[in-house]
Amino acid sequence: MDTPPDRRARRRLDEAAAAGLFEGTAGRGKPLRLTPDDPNVPADLRLAFRLMRDANVSPPWVALAREVEQALDDIRRHLARHERRMRELREALVSGRAADFKDAFKSARELHCRQRREFERLLDETRQKVDKLSASAPDGAQRVMFRPSAFLERFDAAWPWPERTEDQRRQ
Repeated sequence: MDTPPDRRARRRLDEAAAAGLFEGTAGRGKPLRLTPDDPNVPADLRLAFRLMRDANVSPPWVALAREVEQALDDIRRHLARHERRMRELREALVSGRAADFKDAFKSARELHCRQRREFERLLDETRQKVDKLSASAPDGAQRVMFRPSAFLERFDAAWPWPERTEDQRRQ
């Protein structure tokens, strides 16, 4: 998976390699000799994982982890696209380029609500995948920090005009 700690570690390794820190290491350019009794794999799964590795097959949760990462990337892209669209709509409305403010505002609000329903569906599908991954993956591979509410809060913050409260409507 491509998590922030993975990216930081990869960046530091790339920087060290670029600086030449790995030039004189023993075994450079040779394949790693991993022991069949990897301490990171539970003892009851080592034989199964070794057989799968030798057969060039990966466990089902590996493919599911890739799907989860892809779904999270889709969510981030969808969110960024919506934020950009809402900024553009606000700019058009505020600058007066919209011929009829009331109709343009109503149209923008309907677009936001429609996109929010689609975004909620995307979040729910991803949550289901994350739950399935958490149930099937070994402890070290589980993704536990998926919070749909945080994505939804950011999505709602893209709408530039907050809803009026009941007290504000009465005034």
